[in-house]
Amino acid sequence: MSLQYDPDQQDGLFDLDHTRGTAVILVMLALDAVYWIWTYNGEVPMPGMMWLMNERGIPMAAPGAMELGTFHVGTLDAYLGYVVMWGVMMWAMMMPAMTRFVRDYANSHRGSSLSVTGSVGGFLASYQLVWLLTGVIPLGMHLGFTLAGFEGIYGAVKSHPHAFVGTALILTGLYQSLWFKNGLLRDCCANVNPHSNDFFDSFGRGLRHGTKCVFITFPFFFFLMPIFGEMNFFWMVGLTTVVTVERLPFWGNEVATATSLISLAAGVYVLVMQPSLGLSFAMSMGM
Repeated sequence: MSLQYDPDQQDGLFDLDHTRGTAVILVMLALDAVYWIWTYNGEVPMPGMMWLMNERGIPMAAPGAMELGTFHVGTLDAYLGYVVMWGVMMWAMMMPAMTRFVRDYANSHRGSSLSVTGSVGGFLASYQLVWLLTGVIPLGMHLGFTLAGFEGIYGAVKSHPHAFVGTALILTGLYQSLWFKNGLLRDCCANVNPHSNDFFDSFGRGLRHGTKCVFITFPFFFFLMPIFGEMNFFWMVGLTTVVTVERLPFWGNEVATATSLISLAAGVYVLVMQPSLGLSFAMSMGM
């Protein structure tokens, strides 16, 4: 009779389920730390950054700065470098939100430790690939604004900051209230059924799950981040917190509703009252 993984099985003093979960959490936290360090220290490709800062005096945290620098260079290497930079940022921000699901995915696997490693590796590889490829979206936004007569995202937001920030917040609030978004969020937070997926099965599941996550978080990463600036670490930490809390079981829809109402109110406030937004479009000249 063949042996199958029993979730209640214990190996010596250690529960196998607990050991797998702990290992997954440690690996994902370690990966997340690496991604944040790479991003914070500028150890990711930043096409056109020297031109932005030295010739234009534009800080890297300015809205649309990274896209502006990339299009200034205009080479294939620059566009690929931007996609890598974007991917690392997305990995850093999404790893905390995915920790619970990947832990459960490993715990639900009916196989040996080696099989679990291959399965989780396949899932994470394709999941991260999806986020890497989403880098074409802000590049497309920059191109669209350029065709509309602005200097990309940077020029559009600089010309009409309250209009773009307020509109982005309102669109985020509306998106957060959609049944489509809430349905995907419930599916994302659901328990993982027992499975014996190998690397290739898990690779396919990672692609599907990653695509769902893109749609779930779309307003945060593709409405707000480009408008406020990708390298704005305050917003990076804030959005990481929101997308992580949003995936807590039984809290997801409530958090989505709360962020919807807050975003709508904030958007209306920005459009009507036009407060100071704290956006920086030029580097300080102070010594």
